[in-house]
This record gives sequence, structure tokens and C-alpha cells, in this order.
Amino acid sequence: GLCGRVKALFELHLEHSSGLPARKTDDPDSDTLFSAPSVHRHHDMSQLANPSSHAIAAAAGAAAGVLLACFLVRRHASPLTQVEAALARLPRRIVLVRHGESEGNADNTLYRTKADNLIELTRAGIEQATAVGHRLKALLGHDRVFLVISPFERTMQTARCLRKAIEPNIVHTQIEPRVREQEFGNLQGDEFKAFRTQQQSIGRFFYRFPTGESGADVHGRTCSWWEGWVRQVNLRPGFEHADALVVVTHGLTMRLILMQLYGWSPNTFSTVWNAGNCDMYVLKLNLDKPGTTPYDIDAAEGDYPNSTLDAVVTMSDGTEQTLPLNDYLKLAPPRTTDPDAAAEMLAEQHGLELASIVAVDFFAGRAGFNRDLVSPPNYRAAYRTQQRSQL
Repeated sequence: GLCGRVKALFELHLEHSSGLPARKTDDPDSDTLFSAPSVHRHHDMSQLANPSSHAIAAAAGAAAGVLLACFLVRRHASPLTQVEAALARLPRRIVLVRHGESEGNADNTLYRTKADNLIELTRAGIEQATAVGHRLKALLGHDRVFLVISPFERTMQTARCLRKAIEPNIVHTQIEPRVREQEFGNLQGDEFKAFRTQQQSIGRFFYRFPTGESGADVHGRTCSWWEGWVRQVNLRPGFEHADALVVVTHGLTMRLILMQLYGWSPNTFSTVWNAGNCDMYVLKLNLDKPGTTPYDIDAAEGDYPNSTLDAVVTMSDGTEQTLPLNDYLKLAPPRTTDPDAAAEMLAEQHGLELASIVAVDFFAGRAGFNRDLVSPPNYRAAYRTQQRSQL
């Protein structure tokens, strides 16, 4: 191990410094790994005069010193220091790429007769995948890339197209089943429409398709992949360091990766739109953020997830309107505790006077929500109404 290599290098250093082999200690309880030879210096003058011995001794001593320092740091570093070292080795970018247009995107009746994992790209999808490859090359420059691919046919074909532009960058490629699409069932027959109706009443995150998965199931496996693989990707011996991960996956999977990364609630998850074909979300490492995977979505370098919440807005005349609150993700979390910011966004998006908005109900229309239950933001709305009445 490391201890043995340090010992061997110091023995080499001593041998070429003194002309005699280093003497190993016979004491198994000794705190030292070895001891210096017990010889008189005048016996070693001929060896000391040899320049090659000097060079070997110096090199061996320096190398042993470095290895010993590494050993001591690794042995005595605090857990916090070890975490900080691991954070510094995370990839600078993680790029999530949705596959190009598929046969199923063009004709959703195809799922009745063809398994989801066998759905291929259309010609338009091939062109999209080729174009996103050039987009990646422009972004990544000469960065070393670890390419991660869902095993579905449409993602494999997307990866084959885009990798032509970044082939010189790729140092590793891995097929990763944990980033595959949600399993909707082996084939989507006539009963699938009824399943979608059930999903509306239960919620997309929790509804489990017969012979398939729920959104929560996919969330679980993306958490497993992120915690067990992404965080360790540059800590594995023998693997070249990756500056960037490029993950070719699916729209729903991309949303669930972001959900586990940013701690979205199922309510927030339900507001986020699917990524477009070959859209890419660029996650940039930000070591100023807390946590063990501090990444920000960079809207300048990639696409940004669209999100819309249908909010019930109480107006000053006592009427209620259901209005789409666009860019819901841009509200600072916890989002549902800040109706004032939501009211400002709604007023701007729908051309309303801010003073005309009395209350914003974030939860109305959500699956399982009881309209008779007072929602958390209402106390703020009541306070605002009281303040305005005193003006």
C-alpha cells in the first residue's frame, strides 16, 4: 500500500546517500517505519562523490516525501476536508439532453404495437440530434466528456448522432438504465387513455401505471444514480477525470433529476413542462452553494425549464379567476409562502393592477386539494387586505 511505497522510497534514498542499505527496525511497536543505517560517514565518501547516487537519492527522497504527505493528509484529514476535496473534483458541467423527435412523438398511436424502448428517431429527430452535437461542441470546447446514455433506442440513436461532433472530447461512455424513460407498461393499448384519466385525478408523480412505474419510482432511481454514481464519477481509480457529463435521456427523467437535485415538491414538479426534443439543460458547478452537489441551471449556456401553475386569484371585486402563473420556477423557494411575489408576476403577465389582486391560491385545482382548507398563503393575503384597507 501507500505506507509500503513510502518505506521503499526512503530506503532507496538512504542507500544512495550512504552506500549501505537502510536497516529495518526490529521493533514491531515502533512509531517509525524504518531507521537510518548505523554507519560512520567516512565509509560513504566514494558513494557521495557519485553524482548519479546524489540524483537518485534526491529523487527518491522527494517522491517519498510527497507520498508520505498524501498519506498523512488522507489519514488525518477531517471529514469536512474530505468532502471539500470531493466537491472540487465534481464535473464542472452536467448537461442533460433530451432525445430527438421520435416515432412516438410524431404518432402516439405507434405505442399500441411497438414497445416504448424500441421507438426510433424520425428524420427530423436525426437532424435535431446532429445539431445539438454541434451546440455541445461550441459549449464544451476541449473539455473531457463522460457520455451517459439511456438504453432506449431513441436515446442511443441520439447519442450516435451527437457524438460525431464531440468524439475527440469523449473519454468514457456508459449505458445507464437508471436514466431511462418512465415505464408506462409493456404496450399502450386501448385502455391507456383510461389510465391517463386516472393519472389526472391522482397526480403524475404518484400514479403508477399497471405493469409500469410511477413518477416517484423514477425519482427513486434517479436519486440512486445521482448519489451513487454522479457524486463519485471523478473519484474512481483508473478513470480519466471528466470535466463534463453529457447525459442523453428523456423529458420526464430530466424533470425528475432536477426534482431530486433541487428538492422540488410534487406540486412544483407538476408545474414543469417537458423539455423539447434535443433541448439541453446545463448544470454549472457553483462551489459557493451549500450541499454536496452544488449546481445551478445556466440559462445562458442552455435551455431553461418552462413552468406554469394554475393559480386561483381573488380579485378586489370579490370574483375569482384561474390564471396561469408562468415561470413559476423563478419564484424563490419555498414558493407557496410568497403570494406577494406571485401577485406581482401575475399582474405583469396578465396586465392587471397589482392592487386589484387580493389573494393568490397556489393549491386550488391540485389533485386531492380541499377548497374548504385554508391554504398557507391565505394569512398573508388577509394581512395584505388589512393593510390596504388602512391606507
